[in-house]
Amino acid sequence: MSNIDKKTLRERYSAKPTPKCHICGTEMTVQRMSASRITYGCTGATYDDTGCHYSSGRSIADDHYEQSRVTVVDASDTDVLALLDEMEAKDKQIADLKEAFRIALSAAGIDAPAAAGKGEVS
Repeated sequence: MSNIDKKTLRERYSAKPTPKCHICGTEMTVQRMSASRITYGCTGATYDDTGCHYSSGRSIADDHYEQSRVTVVDASDTDVLALLDEMEAKDKQIADLKEAFRIALSAAGIDAPAAAGKGEVS
């Protein structure tokens, strides 16, 4: 598998960032989740130690909220990401072993390119 394919898979199966409201630009909050579908909306609410407060001129389920809602399909998969991590670790381990073998051949006075032609080194 090529590095480009791994990168594409990593992007596809990584969690997507929380979208920003296309009206006001603030980060939206999750309003509903169902299987892989997440509906976000801009409520205009802020939360602090004293509770929930709405921005001036905003109330729950106002027009801004209705117009800002967006549903995103979340195809993230931590198992796929873990497998990609394992593959990349194995690729690094293989590269490290090849380099160590090349160094050992060189120390023994064996020409690595000539040995590669005989199938001894790749």
